[in-house]
Amino acid sequence: MERNVLLASPTADPDRQPPSFTEAVQRDLTAQSFREAMSRVATAVHVVTTDGPGGRMGATVSAFCSVSDEPPSVLICLNRSTRLHAAILKNRVFCVNTLSEGHEDVSDAFAGRGQLAMEDRFARTSWAPLATGCPALEDASLSVDCGVFSLSEVGTHSVIIGTVSDIRMRESGRSLIYIQRGYRSLPK
Repeated sequence: MERNVLLASPTADPDRQPPSFTEAVQRDLTAQSFREAMSRVATAVHVVTTDGPGGRMGATVSAFCSVSDEPPSVLICLNRSTRLHAAILKNRVFCVNTLSEGHEDVSDAFAGRGQLAMEDRFARTSWAPLATGCPALEDASLSVDCGVFSLSEVGTHSVIIGTVSDIRMRESGRSLIYIQRGYRSLPK
């Protein structure tokens, strides 16, 4: 039985070379097992929107975080095969809308559940344009409006860094999170 060792122990063979990166990766790691592992990480739920020459578009995402406060910047990760990715590249702007408890239907609609047309997804709730013209969910706990600063490709996804143009915050109730393929909420 082969064992992957990432850190040397005090009793390790001093003549053994450290494992290469590929030796350290579990041999039965698949896209499916990785997705299952990532489903166990609790994450906030966001709807990323864009508007402009590439069209008005939105999708539910979990990969969002701050990058820097000088200049204020954030990042999102999007699959390059999505319509939202293509629209953001053309529009060069996006808005991250952080959802609260009670927004499960908004998340589901923008995740594609129910096969709604894009205009019907937006029609389910109220939106207002921010500085870049991107739609901001009026009752989101947070909306972060950005211009695209940079893009890096990693595997099937792009890591898109945006410089913040506008922020809208409201007193949020319970934050909506997603874990093990289901919604939960956390008190403020």
